[in-house]
Amino acid sequence: MPTYRVALIGTGRVGYQFSFSDLPDNHAAAIGQHPSCELVAGVNRGREKLDAFGQRFGVEALYHDYQQMLAEVQPDICIVATHPELHAEMVEGCAKAPSTKAIICEKPMALSLAECDRMIAACQAGNILLQINHNRRWNPEWVLAKKLLDEGAIGELNHIYCYMDGGKPSPAWRSENEGPLLHDFTHYFDLMDLYAGEVEWLSGIAEQRSRPWAVEDFSAAMMKFRNGSTGLICGAELTKYTDHAFELRGTTGLIRMDAEQVHLFQCKVSMSEPDSGFEWSALEEVDVERPAPCSSYVEALAELIDTLEDKGTLRSDGAVGRRSLEMVMAIYQSQLEGNNPVRFPISLAESGVEALRRAGKFVERES
Repeated sequence: MPTYRVALIGTGRVGYQFSFSDLPDNHAAAIGQHPSCELVAGVNRGREKLDAFGQRFGVEALYHDYQQMLAEVQPDICIVATHPELHAEMVEGCAKAPSTKAIICEKPMALSLAECDRMIAACQAGNILLQINHNRRWNPEWVLAKKLLDEGAIGELNHIYCYMDGGKPSPAWRSENEGPLLHDFTHYFDLMDLYAGEVEWLSGIAEQRSRPWAVEDFSAAMMKFRNGSTGLICGAELTKYTDHAFELRGTTGLIRMDAEQVHLFQCKVSMSEPDSGFEWSALEEVDVERPAPCSSYVEALAELIDTLEDKGTLRSDGAVGRRSLEMVMAIYQSQLEGNNPVRFPISLAESGVEALRRAGKFVERES
C-alpha cells in the first residue's frame, strides 16, 4: 500500500507530457516509479489536458480548483507544475492544507524574491519540505561534473563560462510575466550556484533588441563568486538556431558539457624549449567513466521521500531555488542602475521584468 498520496497541480508539459527518452521525463511518470507514492489527483485550468492526463494515468479526481482538490483529496505531497506567476499563491495554499507534508515546485521558483520569501516562510511555518525542481541537480552527468570538480580533476576552479542562444524560439515562448532569463537560462544560474556557490557581485545587461515582446531578448552578466572564481553568462533569443554550452575552467583543465554529457580536458605538455627550459601545455580530452542514465524526476522524488523519512536531505530546497532567482534579478537590477555592479544580497525584491517595463526598457511592439 503506497504511503504518500500525490497531487499534480498543472497537467501540462512538465506535468505529464515531456517524453524525450525511455526514462520518465515528467512528474506524473516519475510518481509511478516510486513504490511509496500514488498519484491521486490532477488540477488544470483547461479541460482537454486534464482529461487526457486522467485517462493516461487512471486518475479520476480531476479538478480546475486546486483549493477544492486540497479539501476533498487531502494529498500528502503536492507538485506545483504551473506557470511561475502562480507558484507563490499555490505553494502558500498547499502549505496551509493540513494534509500537506511536502511540496515540489517547478522552476523558476517565482517571479520575484518577495514571492520566494513568502513561499519559504509558509513552508517553514507548517514544517513542510519545499523542493525546487532545477532538475539538472539530479542528472547523473551534471552530478559527475561536480564530482570531478571536487576531486581536483581540473585543479582549482577559475571561471565558469556559459551561453545559450535560441533556447525558446519565437513565438512559442510566453512573455506575459517572464523572459528567457527566467524561463530557460535559470538552469544555468542554478548550475553556477551548484559549482561555485554564492555570488558576491554581478554586473549585467538585459535588453529588448528586436523581438516585439516586452521582455529581454539579449542578456549577459559577469559575476564574482565568494570563493574567488568568476562567471560569465550570455543568453539571447536573436537566432533561428539553438546552441548552448557550459564550461568549468580550472587551473589544470576544463569540463565542458556538450549534449548533456561531461567532456573532461586536462593539460599536457605539448611544446618545450630544451635550452631555456620553457614548456607550454595544451588541453587533451581524457576518457571518463560514463554514469548510468537515470531520470532526474525519479531521483528528485526519491530524495524527497528519503528526506521526509529522515534518510536524506534536499539538494534543492527553497533557499537554493531563491539563490538562482536572485542572480536573474541582479541582472535586471544592474540594467536599471546603468549596468553597474550589484552586490549581494540585492535590493530588488519585486519582479525585475515589471520594474524594467515601468522604466520603459521593455515595451510591446508591433511584430
